[in-house]
Amino acid sequence: MVLGCSGGGKSTLAAKLAAILKLRPVHIDLIYWLPNWVERDKKTVTEMILAEIKADGWVFDGNSRTSYEARVAKSDMIVWVDIARWRCIYNVCYRVLKYRGKTRPDMADGCAEKVDFEFLHYIWTFKYQRGKAIAALLEKYKHEKQTIRLTNYAEINAFVEKMKQNYG
Repeated sequence: MVLGCSGGGKSTLAAKLAAILKLRPVHIDLIYWLPNWVERDKKTVTEMILAEIKADGWVFDGNSRTSYEARVAKSDMIVWVDIARWRCIYNVCYRVLKYRGKTRPDMADGCAEKVDFEFLHYIWTFKYQRGKAIAALLEKYKHEKQTIRLTNYAEINAFVEKMKQNYG
C-alpha cells in the first residue's frame, strides 16, 4: 500500500513495486474519477476499492482514508511517500507539460492532465491536512506491518533497488 501527496511519485513507485513483486498495480485515480474529472460518489469508491483488494496480489496507491483499515488488513507493507510540497508542485507542473491534453496511464480515461488553484492548494496543505492520519497509521501498525516513510528521491531509489535485490 503506497500513500502520499499528489505529485510525490506514489503511482510511479507503486507501478515499480508491482513490476518487481509481480503483483497487480491498483491506482485509486482509476477508481475515483469518471471521465472529465467527475468524482464518483464516496460509497461507490469504497465499494470499488473493497472489490479490488478482495483478491490478493496487488500494490495499491492512493489516499482514500475510508479504506485505510481494509487495505492495511490485506497489506504486508505500508509506504508513505512524504516528499516536500514544493517538489510535489514542481512535479505536477512538469506532468501537466508532459501530458498536455492527454490522460496519463494511471488516470481515468477522459481526464486530461490539468492543474488549478484548488489542486495546488490540496498539494500545499496535504501534509497538514492528511499527513497526520498517515503518520498515525504507520505508527499504529509499525509492529504488525512493514512501515516505510520515504522523504526524498534518493531514499525512494534506494528502496526500489533493495526491493529488486530481494525480490527481482
